[in-house]
Amino acid sequence: MGLKRLLLAAMAPVLVAGPVLANTCMRPEERRAADTWAMNSYMRVIAMQCKVDRARMVDAFQPHSGELSAAAQVIQGYFRRAHGGAGQTRFDQYYTNISQDHAMDATRGGQFFCRDAEVILTQIKALPPGGLAQFSVKQNIIQPISAPDCGVGAGATPRR
Repeated sequence: MGLKRLLLAAMAPVLVAGPVLANTCMRPEERRAADTWAMNSYMRVIAMQCKVDRARMVDAFQPHSGELSAAAQVIQGYFRRAHGGAGQTRFDQYYTNISQDHAMDATRGGQFFCRDAEVILTQIKALPPGGLAQFSVKQNIIQPISAPDCGVGAGATPRR
C-alpha cells in the first residue's frame, strides 16, 4: 500500500468522527433544558425520599408545567442531534443516571436532605414561570452532562 493510501486510511476515522463530535456540543437552549430537567429529576427524588404529598408537588410544579414540557422536548432533541439513531437510548441512560445521582445525593444528605428539600419546595413554588433552569444552577443541582457549549451561531441555520 502506498504512503498516500496509508495516510488516507489513518485519517479516515478523524474525518468521520469530526462532524459527530461537533454535534455533541450544547446550544444555549439545550443547556437550559438540561438544567430544567435536572431540577425535575431532583424534585422527583425529593417526592420519593421525603414522602412529599402528591398534591403539594403538583402545587409547586403546576406553574412550571409548560417549562418542563418544553425542556423535555429540547433535551430529547439534543440527544437525537448528538447521537443520531441512538439518541433515545442515550436519553434514557441520561435520565437513569441523573436520577441515580440525585438519589445518592439524598442518601449522602441523610436527615438534612428532607429538611433542605422543604426550603427548595417553597422556593420553587415562589419562582416565576421560566425560572427553573436558573434556580437549578443556583442551587448547584447535579447535572451529569459534560458536553461543551457550542460556539456562537452554532444553532443558526445558514440562509441560502
